[in-house]
Amino acid sequence: MTAAAAQGRPFARRVASVFSAKIVTFGFGFVTTLVVSRLLGPDGKGAYVGVTALPALVGTIGVLGLPNAINYFTAKNVSVRGLMLTGLMFVVVISAAVVAVLWVTLPWLEQSIFSAPIEKLGQGTGDQMLRLILITVPAGMLATFVGTILYGRHEVRIYTTIMVGQAVVTLVVLVLAVGVLRLGVQGAVGSSVIVSCLGAAAVLIAVRQVATRNPGGEPVSIRSILSYGARVYPASITGYFNYRADTLLLQALLASSAAPLGLYSMSVTMAELIFYVPDAVTTIFLPTIAGSTADSADAKLGPVSRMTFLVTVSCAIALIPVAWLGIHLVLPRFIDCLPAFLVLLPGVVSLSLAKVLTSYISGRGKPGPVSVGSGIALFLNLGANVILIPQFGIVGAAAASLLSYTALAVMMVFVACRISGLSPFAIVVPRKGEFLMLTSMALLAIARVKRKAGA
Repeated sequence: MTAAAAQGRPFARRVASVFSAKIVTFGFGFVTTLVVSRLLGPDGKGAYVGVTALPALVGTIGVLGLPNAINYFTAKNVSVRGLMLTGLMFVVVISAAVVAVLWVTLPWLEQSIFSAPIEKLGQGTGDQMLRLILITVPAGMLATFVGTILYGRHEVRIYTTIMVGQAVVTLVVLVLAVGVLRLGVQGAVGSSVIVSCLGAAAVLIAVRQVATRNPGGEPVSIRSILSYGARVYPASITGYFNYRADTLLLQALLASSAAPLGLYSMSVTMAELIFYVPDAVTTIFLPTIAGSTADSADAKLGPVSRMTFLVTVSCAIALIPVAWLGIHLVLPRFIDCLPAFLVLLPGVVSLSLAKVLTSYISGRGKPGPVSVGSGIALFLNLGANVILIPQFGIVGAAAASLLSYTALAVMMVFVACRISGLSPFAIVVPRKGEFLMLTSMALLAIARVKRKAGA
């Protein structure tokens, strides 16, 4: 075995562990989506998506890139206890400020971005749901701030266990609230609040145990964390809006009905299934790059990006017939989401490549170019959505995402090439050995399935 192969085995094992957990999580999440979609229908699903989008929106704006900074410095082997306490301090201060601002601005939000969910739920119920969902803001921030320590310390098994447990609890609580008790959208929103709080508590307990077992070295200054966070924050906020601008603008531009949002959310849910591959890689890749020398980081970039791109493209091709059959057989009321899904899918492939490259660039301590690229992509996304949604509806939203995601991927390829010295070909185009490896993996998986089926 070569030295490079030996060094790559721990990374591959961690990626495989995260990927396996994400697959299991997807299984429960997919069943959960089916339950919610069948019981609530397009209108109810759209209202649920609209209300639960609020915490993610304000959480991304409010965290100021600081979770990325905590992840980066955790990989540098600084004090875990110090990072945990710093993260808790940030959560208390930021969440209090964010919730206060939201409480004041909710009347305006209800008349603009969230008008479709409010109309579906009714003014009084809609107001209550938007205020109830604010509970998940501090819970979500706590899980995000503190949870990044687990990945930075390569405590993958602990975090993946929490992920799977949260997916199971989500399914159980939603089935009970929506399917058994028939609480509708209100029950689904209440379930999200319960699961978010339980997940935050589990992450905090896990990190406290890690701090005792693997304390790390000297603490890092708050100034250093704020400095890194300030550089990565523009990428975080523009990246989020680049992912979700289509959904937000659909709510605002097609406010007369929640059905388009429900249909489009199904398109996004199906297309983003292939994110499980790059997300599993980037979860481990960023702290791995941050803890490596420059030469070692550059040597990892080509094989990781090429193989991730190859697997992602293969999964996207396989997903098309699966999604078509699944919608026609299980959710026939969502058939109109398929054209948007097909337009969105290649954009998600491009974004998957961009995710890997931004992890490498940020792990090298250069988040600035990522912020610039994300800002340009967001500008393209917003402009295209405003033009295309009124004319083409959810297909126009998908086309806008395709444009911006592809532009971001192209920009990140050139930035990664400049930093690493590799060519675009070496970063993107898979090699013969990688095709053979993927084929062998697929055949092995099929053989295992056949053996289990025979047994």
